[in-house]
Amino acid sequence: MTEQRTTERRTARARFWYPERRTGFDRRASGGAIAWYRDRPPVVALALAGLIAMNLADFLLTVRALDRGAVEVNPLMAALFDIDPAVAGVVKLLLGTGVVLVIWQMRRYRRILELSLVSLAGFTVVLVYQLALLSAGS
Repeated sequence: MTEQRTTERRTARARFWYPERRTGFDRRASGGAIAWYRDRPPVVALALAGLIAMNLADFLLTVRALDRGAVEVNPLMAALFDIDPAVAGVVKLLLGTGVVLVIWQMRRYRRILELSLVSLAGFTVVLVYQLALLSAGS
């Protein structure tokens, strides 16, 4: 039997290589605690609900502290409290809920999940500080 090919079919062609775009989770085999957090949407939802609850508690404790003579150090919130505490509360809760909704929509990204946990820890520190001041002032 004779070879039917007369020429080599393999010819050199110009090829383009596109680097693969992987997410932060694909780069690591195990994923760690953030991957565990990502894979459990009810836990993420609970953490985000905690953020909203802590945001509300922060507002209520701030109102109480302002009634006792404290000064709001956040210039945006101070201006809103000067207008009306109800306006400050609505703006604070709307902004907080908006941030939580953005986090929920982008929860597949590692940095966003890390942001949610850092925010939760930050609000916890703020609330512990406010409760300590409240109990010291009583």
